[in-house]
Amino acid sequence: MNERVLVWDGCTNVRDLGGLRTCDGHMTRWGAVIRSDNPAKLTAAGWSALYAYGIRTIISLRTYGMAEGELNITLRHPDLVTVQVAIEDITDMEFVQQWVATDLWSTPLYYEDALRRWPERHAAAISAIARARPGGVLIHCGRGNDRTGIIALLLLALTQ
Repeated sequence: MNERVLVWDGCTNVRDLGGLRTCDGHMTRWGAVIRSDNPAKLTAAGWSALYAYGIRTIISLRTYGMAEGELNITLRHPDLVTVQVAIEDITDMEFVQQWVATDLWSTPLYYEDALRRWPERHAAAISAIARARPGGVLIHCGRGNDRTGIIALLLLALTQ
């Protein structure tokens, strides 16, 4: 298992965070944390691939104040657990003016400000991953870029 990019039918941005070298020479574990776009787009074959890969917890990274559909996986695999964590707040007007209105939201340029504004929200996502049941953890947002990127950055920083 050494392929970072995973093919799960229906999703277009699925990557394993395993196999990355840490500062002390160790490697991050394959199959432990996967990042992706919204798994609600998965086909039946895609859900089968996710489950066969060992995913048992899905962390849905949300934006407080934004209407986002809830991920319903109970009909797919009843033993999968979904946890929703809002790591951003779209009701914060200063954030909206600085990032959303300038089209710089959804880029790594806003990460530092988001971490400064909502450290407890980001810590809650890391805690949800740490408390996940045995098996792999999938972290996702709409496209698998911005919210997922910031949590992947934090996770990988913790390995250093």
